Amino acid sequence: MESGWYFVVFPDCERARPIADRFDREAHRVIRYPSGRPMVLAKMPADQLVAGGTVPKVAIGLSSATPRRLARSDVDSLAHALAGSFHLVAAEARGVRVQGSASGLRRVHHAVIDGVPIASDRADVLAGLGGFGFDERALAIRLLRALPHPLSEEPLWRGVTPVPPDSAVVLDADGRRSRTVRWWRRPDPVRSRAEGAVQLRAALAEAVAVRTAAGATVHCDLSGGLDSTPICYLAAQGPATIVATTMYNEDPGGKEDLYWARRALPAMPGIEQQVGLLDDMPNFFEGMPAVTARLDEPTQAYLTAPRIRYSIRSAQERGARLYLTGLGGDHLLHGLPVWDHTVFRRRPLHAWRRIRLSSMLQNRSLGTTLRELLDNESYRGWLSRTAGSARRARQARSEMRLSWDQEIGLPRWLTEDATAAVLERIQEIAEQAQPLGETRAAHAELAMVRDGTRIIRGTEQYAAALDMPFASPFFDDRVVEACFAVRHEERDSPMEFKPLIKAAMRDALPAEFLKRGSKMGGSTQAARGLAAHWPEILGLCEDSPLAALGIVDFDVLARSESPEHMRARDAMLDDTVNCAVFLRNHGRSGQEGRDAAA
Repeated sequence: MESGWYFVVFPDCERARPIADRFDREAHRVIRYPSGRPMVLAKMPADQLVAGGTVPKVAIGLSSATPRRLARSDVDSLAHALAGSFHLVAAEARGVRVQGSASGLRRVHHAVIDGVPIASDRADVLAGLGGFGFDERALAIRLLRALPHPLSEEPLWRGVTPVPPDSAVVLDADGRRSRTVRWWRRPDPVRSRAEGAVQLRAALAEAVAVRTAAGATVHCDLSGGLDSTPICYLAAQGPATIVATTMYNEDPGGKEDLYWARRALPAMPGIEQQVGLLDDMPNFFEGMPAVTARLDEPTQAYLTAPRIRYSIRSAQERGARLYLTGLGGDHLLHGLPVWDHTVFRRRPLHAWRRIRLSSMLQNRSLGTTLRELLDNESYRGWLSRTAGSARRARQARSEMRLSWDQEIGLPRWLTEDATAAVLERIQEIAEQAQPLGETRAAHAELAMVRDGTRIIRGTEQYAAALDMPFASPFFDDRVVEACFAVRHEERDSPMEFKPLIKAAMRDALPAEFLKRGSKMGGSTQAARGLAAHWPEILGLCEDSPLAALGIVDFDVLARSESPEHMRARDAMLDDTVNCAVFLRNHGRSGQEGRDAAA
């Protein structure tokens, strides 16, 4: 099985030392307390571990941290000022503080191992240390297509607890207790588009500079979109040699990315563009049985793994030391219909004009839209109601809605027992659920970002198993904050595609390029790939523990999704395949997971 990078943090007590001794010290980098005891054990490249201060502070990842800056600044200042994507670990008088990123890309988990609280960026590492097994109900929840907050926070392993992205865990120095403290709050959306564009450009430029400052060769995706192209442009301003790859195929619209990428190239004369055929990459659903990497949760990263491997190996052949992408732009730069539910309460006429136009474009009843605009259902009430009305159905096309989140849908192959357990648990969660923001817009935008970072986090873990740092600067906290600070009605418009990034890049990228108004998806390729590789996908699901654990009725899955029965691909299948690979790679119980001490 392929492994990747991770770190583990211990409290400064003697009872933690035997746990740290289970790790192979030759395979790990060690940061110590002044006492000489291990504070951080990390398996990762040296340039992703920066320490400073006599009482250590450690930045883990790719950031603007330096030993001098770490030594001279307090951890709260660092958390809100450093550029990049990173964890912070800081020894304090009462213990050690561990935190990730507010976007959710850098997560922290903690567990009690032999009576001692331990923290790590990976849940599977802690599960392996503690011999913890899977929670079958949490696994079944992961088969749902929509995971409204906080369903994705349900711990997959009994005994391993995730830390909320906006919080840190503090392990007390005596090794007996841990507690969480909140460190991040979103900025208020008060800036105009013009003001926000300046801030976004500055934040994105610094985020990219963190990745290119070391020079050498950096790979960039260049799809010709309004996400990857600004990243590529900003990368070209630094000291690194930029190799940019544009892929295309012969499908209708398949050359659109190549057309737009070439329109942007005059602004980036120093880069080397590589053009490739999408048909040379693995198909969607191809090669899934060969994906052996252990990730610490099942996400779409598994389904994309064969294509990611192809891209990373191609970049490595060209000498790239880092893989840079524009992923995350869609999550920050696209507006959501529910934003207008919030705008309506401040500027009703303006919001009505916006939502009326969106409704007309989608041929949606204005009466239905108005009723949703006037609805004031609480988040708890909405989550409870959507669980109560959840039905087994084929995943339908996402419709414009003004409710808190997507409705919960059940895959048709979820067993009766698993269905009952899942819905019962969601109702329990709903009783205490709190939205991610005070308004529907604030909740929805952060939920969308964290849903995206779950996938990219898994992709980063997979890339690490291939020894390649995989970076998505749009999900850096400073970039997310720059976007969140812009008023919703100015951040996006039903009349213009991603206007905020266009304003941010107006004097940099060609005006003709900034007229791009859409981006092609991969649904046609996905449907074609499933039809071609259905037998191996079916075998993968049949051999997985999902059926043995009583979560999936394999006969129903085989009947409903066979090519002769399906008129269109059911996107709910994706989550079942991801979970099947996840379970296979970790072993049925979860106790056969990563041997962290190896």
